[in-house]
Amino acid sequence: MHYLPNYFSQLLMLFLSGSVILFLVGCQPTTQNNEQSAEESINNSLKFTDYPNLKLGFTTQNFLAAMPVSLETSKQFVDYAAEQGYAWLELRDPSAELSVEESQEIAAYAQEKGIEVSYAIQKGLLDEDFWATFEEGLKNAVVFEGPKLIRSLASLSEFANDPTKQGWTEEELEIAVQYADSAAALANQAGLQYVIENGGEPFYGQIDQYYGVADLFARVSDQVGWQFDTANPFSVARVHASPDSVRMFLQNNIENLFYIHLKSAQGGQAQETLGENPLPLPEVLKMLADHSVPYIAIELQAVDNQEQAFANQEQSLNYLQSQNLITIPQ
Repeated sequence: MHYLPNYFSQLLMLFLSGSVILFLVGCQPTTQNNEQSAEESINNSLKFTDYPNLKLGFTTQNFLAAMPVSLETSKQFVDYAAEQGYAWLELRDPSAELSVEESQEIAAYAQEKGIEVSYAIQKGLLDEDFWATFEEGLKNAVVFEGPKLIRSLASLSEFANDPTKQGWTEEELEIAVQYADSAAALANQAGLQYVIENGGEPFYGQIDQYYGVADLFARVSDQVGWQFDTANPFSVARVHASPDSVRMFLQNNIENLFYIHLKSAQGGQAQETLGENPLPLPEVLKMLADHSVPYIAIELQAVDNQEQAFANQEQSLNYLQSQNLITIPQ
C-alpha cells in the first residue's frame, strides 16, 4: 500500500483546518488555581540527584494491561503523576481510541495539575492501520502541552507475524523511509515533532541480508526524530545488539534524540522493574544531561494486575534512589 503525494496534500489541508481551532483552544490562559497547582507539583517533584535539567516521567503503557486507555484512566494517570512528583508522562493511546474532545479534557486536566504530556501511538510504520491511526493520533497530540511530540514504533506487525524474520528487506526499508518522512512532514506542519522508537527490528542490519533501525535513520529526512528505548536492543529486538554498538549509536545520534524510555533488560528479557541493563542506565542519563535531552520516561514490562503494576513503579523509583540517581520527596 503506497500513499501518493496528492493524498498527503489533501490530508494536510484537512488537518490544518481543524488543528488551528484545537491549537487556539489548547492555548487558553490558565487560572490562578492552575498556576498554584503547577507550583505545588514542582515543589513536590522527583529530582535527579546530579542532573537538575532532566525531567522524570513514565509511560502509561506500564499500566495498560490492567487499565485500558480511556478518559477516566488517563486522568487517574495524571493524578498519580502529580501525587508522586513526576514532571510529565507519555500518554500511550495504542490505536488512537481517545477522541479529540477527550484529549482536550485530559490536556486541560494535566495542565491544571502541572503535568506535561506527550502523546504516543503503538503502531509500526508498515502496519496496515498505521496511517489511519496516525491521522487520528495527530489530531489528539496537538492539544497537549509539553514536549510537543507524536511517537510511533519503527516496526511491529511484520516481526510479530513472522517469528523467523531478522530485519527489513530493501523494499520494506524504502517504504518505511517514505512513510516516516511523510509522517514527520505532517507533524511538523502541525507544530509537532515526530519521533520513532527502536523496537523489534534489529539495531543494525547485515549487508545483503537485512536492514535495521540504524539504516532507517541513515536514510530519513532530518525532520524524523528518535525516541530511544534503553532495553529494546537487548530484549525486544529480534537480533540483539552489543552494548558497545548501541552506545556508539547513541553518542553519534544524540542530537536527534528527543526522549527515552528508561527500561531494563536482563537475560534477553525486558524487566517488570528497573535494574541493571547491558547499557548501564546511569551512563545513559549522564549523556542525556550533557546534551540537554531532558525527558525521561520509566517504562516497565506491563503486568495485568493493577496493584502489581503500581508496586513495580514504586520499586523502580526505589531502585533509582538506591543508585543515588534520584531523590524522592518525603
